Amino acid sequence: MGTSHLLENFDPMEIIVNSTGALVYVIDLHTYEILYVNNQCIEEFGNVVGKTCFKVLQKNQEIPCTFCPIHQSADPTVHPVGTTFEWENRNTLNNRHYLFNDRIIRWKNGTLAKVQVGIDITEQKKLELEVLNERDESIRSFEALSNSTIEGLIIYDDYKKCVRVNTVAPKLLGYDIGEMIGKNALDFVAPQSHDLVKRVIHNENQEPYEAYMLRKDGSTFPAMLRGRDCVLGGKNIRVSAVMDISDIKEKEKKIVKLAYYDALTELPNRALLQEYLHRMIKQNDRHNYYGGIFFIDLDHFKAINDTKGHQAGDLVLIETAKRICSVTRQSDAISRMGGDEFVVLINTMEVDKELAINSISLISQKILTELQKPYLIMEHDFRISASIGIALFMNDEHSVDDLMKYADSAMYNAKANGRNTFKFFDPELQKIIENKAYMIDRLRKAIENKSMALYYQSQVLVNRDEQIIGVEALLRWNDPDHGLVSPGSFIPMAEESGLIIPLGEWILREAVKQLKVWENDPVKHSWRISVNVSYKQFEKENFVDMVESIIDEYDVIAEQLRLELTESLLIKNTNEALIKINRLKNTGLSLSIDDFGTGYSSLSYLKQLPIDELKIDQSFVRDLTTDENDVIIVETIISIGQKFGLEVIAEGVETREQYEKLVELGCENFQGYLFGRPTLPLML
Repeated sequence: MGTSHLLENFDPMEIIVNSTGALVYVIDLHTYEILYVNNQCIEEFGNVVGKTCFKVLQKNQEIPCTFCPIHQSADPTVHPVGTTFEWENRNTLNNRHYLFNDRIIRWKNGTLAKVQVGIDITEQKKLELEVLNERDESIRSFEALSNSTIEGLIIYDDYKKCVRVNTVAPKLLGYDIGEMIGKNALDFVAPQSHDLVKRVIHNENQEPYEAYMLRKDGSTFPAMLRGRDCVLGGKNIRVSAVMDISDIKEKEKKIVKLAYYDALTELPNRALLQEYLHRMIKQNDRHNYYGGIFFIDLDHFKAINDTKGHQAGDLVLIETAKRICSVTRQSDAISRMGGDEFVVLINTMEVDKELAINSISLISQKILTELQKPYLIMEHDFRISASIGIALFMNDEHSVDDLMKYADSAMYNAKANGRNTFKFFDPELQKIIENKAYMIDRLRKAIENKSMALYYQSQVLVNRDEQIIGVEALLRWNDPDHGLVSPGSFIPMAEESGLIIPLGEWILREAVKQLKVWENDPVKHSWRISVNVSYKQFEKENFVDMVESIIDEYDVIAEQLRLELTESLLIKNTNEALIKINRLKNTGLSLSIDDFGTGYSSLSYLKQLPIDELKIDQSFVRDLTTDENDVIIVETIISIGQKFGLEVIAEGVETREQYEKLVELGCENFQGYLFGRPTLPLML
């Protein structure tokens, strides 16, 4: 009987619910009445069945609990049966933490209720709080440490976006902390260092390196950077350290300046000059360029120190350094060797010896001219000259010491020859200079005496049975002592010496006079005359006025005068050239691009400039019948001319084969020995 009775009252589910150690309630969702509690709940809160849940399970709670997720909606009964919720709460009666799991069910008689199971997690919460406190303490310690360093620390995420900084980084970069968050790593890097940082940033752990950083205000500063990739909280981050090294760099500059620069003039000293010279010799050896080393010594400088004192002498040396720098290029190296001796290194970038000599001679003369100008120092008017010795070099055939000795020797030779001059160490080069000076003097006299002559070479048009349509004026110089001098020899001398200005005006005047003579000739009255224009002529401010004046003076038809301009002239200063050319065009004369294809050919200036003709250089015509490359170039020039509506004329046509090939390619205008050599106008 007893055993049977026990089995009848045995409820397995009740035993399970009471043995879990969890709180179990059943609560009516309409009335908040507690319908059922297990033994664990009774032990904690007493027998609360039939009572209102929020009043007996919380302290001083008079309304439904707002933290209960089911009751956060206006009508808890709207949730369908089977809906579950999970949430945490600290009970106000016993101050213990519970993790609850709620489920909506149908209770006896169909009542809508929730089963609420609560697990006590108080100990876990204590442990969690200890861990959080320990973490916060570590973070505070880390921040205190990171903020006390002199480096700015920036933490980037996997996308190289800034997520955290110490207090130093914003001060270095001029931002507020909030402004830096979210910015890309390269936003803090100066443009000149972008490529470097992009390469280095991919290294997991990078060695310290230097780069320029960018402040918020746009200013830059040199910095030492280092970075390291880390994993924090399961996320990849990169910690970058930035240290401002501006002071270090300034000190480095001062050290370098003391070691390599003259304290008085701030020019490189002997040690740095020798490094420059070593470097230039290697460079010139690779490219076969000629370089020059100048030894400059002021004439009678000792007298200034002796009579006016060393302070005046120092000021003269400082001014001398400035003057030498003003007439040399940035690529040239200027040094003070001590006392009143200066050295200049020139890289001519020329492979031709004579052109190199011309370049060096021109610079030497500029220096001498500049140093001859009055020195107004401490209310004194000093007149100074200098002696310059020059050693020419191309490769490492001679040592640095030897080259400096050669230049020094040449400088003493200049002093021995009257001072205020320059001399080359190589006697052969010196002879070239002297011969050139002699020829320039004779050229000047020839211009003054009008002892030159203009020859004319005919230009023909193929579509008119090779009829002459014009001529090119070509200058010839027959020197009484040296005979016929090649234009390739004396024209560069005229350019260099500036004699091309009066010579060019004389040529233009003679050509216009010839147009006037032919004005009434039944055949030649329609011929045009082409005249070459030097870039030095063209650059003169009054060039257009001079051309207009000559045309008006002789009252000729302007369109019969054609000026031939070089490509280099157009490229040098396109805006000014365009203004002058438009003015020339407005006078009615026509314009040609001489030696087209040999300079800096550019379709842009063909589009902008009102030119009439392209002239194919004879270097492309010479091998036209044997060199396919020349064929392609000539064909291209002809095509360009046709597309721009320009006349195209080939010069240097000497054989029938060249002529026929040019006709085949579409050329219509020709000039060269095949049609006639340059001759005096009476023989045309």
